[in-house]
Amino acid sequence: MLGDIMKYVKDVKIYSKNNEGCGICKVNNIVTFVPFSLKGELVDINITKENKKFNIGEIIKINKVSENRLVPSCKYYYKCGGCNLMHQKYSSELEFKRNKVINNLKHIGNIEINNLEIVNNKRYEYRNHVVLNVKGDKIGFYKNNTNEIVDINLCLISNKKINDVINNIRKFIGKYKNNNIDKISIKAYDNVLINITSNNFNLLNEFKNIVKYDSLYINDLYKDGIKKVSVTLDKYKYLISSKSFFQKNTYIANEMFKYIKSLVDKNEKILDLYCGTGSIGIYLSDKVSSVIGIEEVNEAIIDAKENAKINNITNIEFISGKVEENIEKFKKIDTIIVDPPRVGVSKKVINNILNINPKKLIYVSCNSSTLARDLKLLENNYEIKSIKLFDMFPNTYHVECVCILKLK
Repeated sequence: MLGDIMKYVKDVKIYSKNNEGCGICKVNNIVTFVPFSLKGELVDINITKENKKFNIGEIIKINKVSENRLVPSCKYYYKCGGCNLMHQKYSSELEFKRNKVINNLKHIGNIEINNLEIVNNKRYEYRNHVVLNVKGDKIGFYKNNTNEIVDINLCLISNKKINDVINNIRKFIGKYKNNNIDKISIKAYDNVLINITSNNFNLLNEFKNIVKYDSLYINDLYKDGIKKVSVTLDKYKYLISSKSFFQKNTYIANEMFKYIKSLVDKNEKILDLYCGTGSIGIYLSDKVSSVIGIEEVNEAIIDAKENAKINNITNIEFISGKVEENIEKFKKIDTIIVDPPRVGVSKKVINNILNINPKKLIYVSCNSSTLARDLKLLENNYEIKSIKLFDMFPNTYHVECVCILKLK
């Protein structure tokens, strides 16, 4: 750390970006990360942090502006930590995501792929779920790398239902500053579910009178309205509760599920690992022989079983428990689908997949680094047939990957 002293450096060239979309330059041969800069730009910066391995700088002036730069539509953008790529054109953002996945596959997995298709839709008003921080009469996301709340009255990437709720919550916290709320989760799909995180929330009746919702939870415990909200994708309806995960961009989720459905064949037996509320398995069920889903979050499995029932699906089974502890039960499976968290698939699960030896493996990943690592472990038995990207989170560095592998 430099303490209160900052070094001013003129005319440094941004030559690359890291996996989080942060510009990279060198100052005295030390790698320096400069947020909100773009490749090819010449910038004057202040070095705000330094150590032996890298520096962090902030832009003071842009002397040569990239043709891919644009003025962010969001007035909170440079303070709010919710987005990080809104300062560049969407075509440039998509190209960054393609190159990021290609580079991770090459450098981590030793996999050479020259081009990747990326499915995308609208850049704004796509998000169906947000978690906002609250302190007194402030509500919003944390300022980058701090615990300071950026007070917002509009989130451009969230849908209209969420923004309507934000405005009503602002009225509530403006009236009741001593509200004891820490966080508010808003899920806005077919209906609106609100989950309040608080050590001592005692203004329930007052909240009901001001904030409109369909379902209300406090600390994941049901309090009012309907117990579950619904999500409609194609002909399927999914019910989700407070703890259950569902994709935050339903348009892209539907496109991704349709693509996965095109990859399976009739009469296949499917093993769906990390299945959540059963969204993928249910979507495939009318095309395949049977589906077995495994998920360790029991609340999600309860929702998954109910979702199969309300969609009149009888060829699907769900198991509550860790994938590592349940996968060994299965021997004759045609296709395995994995949709793990960002940490990827454990070596134990990889070994079990290899022992089951399915003809096909469909890997859905939200982290191309762990995807590349896991593909490396599978390379002796499986060959990659295709990889397709889905821009589930525009204006951020995240991108969803669907990789299909076939037995050699």
